[in-house]
Amino acid sequence: MRFVSWFAVVSLFGAQWYGGVVGQQNCRTPDHRDGSCTPVKDCKSIQDDYFSADRVLTEDEIYFLNQLRCTPTEPVTICCPDNVVTLNRNVTAPATDDLPSMKKYECGLDTLAVKIVGGGETSLDEFPWYALLQYESKKGIREFKCGGSLINQRYVLTAAHCLANKKLDEGERLVNVRLGEHNTETEEDCNEDFCADPVQNFGFERLIVHELYEKNGKTQHNDIGLIRLDRDVEMNNFVSPVCLPPADFVPTASNKNVTVVGFGHTGRRIHSGIKMKAQFPVFDQQECDRKWSTVPIVEKQLCAGGIFGIDSCNGDSGGPLMTQRVLWIQEGIVSFGNRCALEGWPGIYTRVSSYMDWIRQQIRAG
Repeated sequence: MRFVSWFAVVSLFGAQWYGGVVGQQNCRTPDHRDGSCTPVKDCKSIQDDYFSADRVLTEDEIYFLNQLRCTPTEPVTICCPDNVVTLNRNVTAPATDDLPSMKKYECGLDTLAVKIVGGGETSLDEFPWYALLQYESKKGIREFKCGGSLINQRYVLTAAHCLANKKLDEGERLVNVRLGEHNTETEEDCNEDFCADPVQNFGFERLIVHELYEKNGKTQHNDIGLIRLDRDVEMNNFVSPVCLPPADFVPTASNKNVTVVGFGHTGRRIHSGIKMKAQFPVFDQQECDRKWSTVPIVEKQLCAGGIFGIDSCNGDSGGPLMTQRVLWIQEGIVSFGNRCALEGWPGIYTRVSSYMDWIRQQIRAG
């Protein structure tokens, strides 16, 4: 992936890119936000996200910025979403036997709300692909114990060990897949500005565990699975798919941050009840292999974390590890770790890019 200085982008927009105020008109951004045509210097969100002094832009980011342009002639304006309420993103759903198109912005859409920077609680519509997996014990007790991510209108990606394990062999069963949840303890999820659409609950038609996964093996290699839901998802601002790695995907480099999301252990509670997020760096692969000397770490796995007090944890299994490259791309699946958030001990994640052929083969099989 080629990177370009932001100075080059200025030349793409023309010398008058920072021109004076022009009459505003309504517009729609490529990532399905309502906006108004505004000089780029007056669009704070774009300034903050793309134009710090030392910012280096990728080709995807330049493509996105070019698509924001309202006028091809000077003075150039862009479609700015700041201070404009988007009631419905009208996200187009890909076919059930295909994956969303990144070029059409069908996946990985960022929050419409003011983003909560860093770790902690997510915004209401943040990470709308997150799925909660609910299980019922032999005693009839229901609990959310794993996560997953919506990848098109019919399939959820998760860890194999969430679909095949000792407890399931002993009579526990997966009974529900929930999308659009923010707080499991409230009937309706609201903030000071708006309320989320109702959650969507699903049964399943098929549970697909990778054929090379060994549920009783200690390595947890090939820890990946898919759930075919019992009906199509209704896409809205609070339910839409994540992007999966494209063919030219470049893995996040060591010491660069990735993001994990889940409802798992927070240090005080086994299940947080509220969708949470955390950021931590990718861990050097060779150093990770040395650290986990009794469990061979292979290229189809990646390591991240090792920061005291910040980690994915119990209850987050199967959930997404992500990087934001204009759109959110799922880079890993939460697999296992050495307890939670221990200094110097990275968590282990299934590397999604290693399984793209397998994923496509499964969803095309129906």
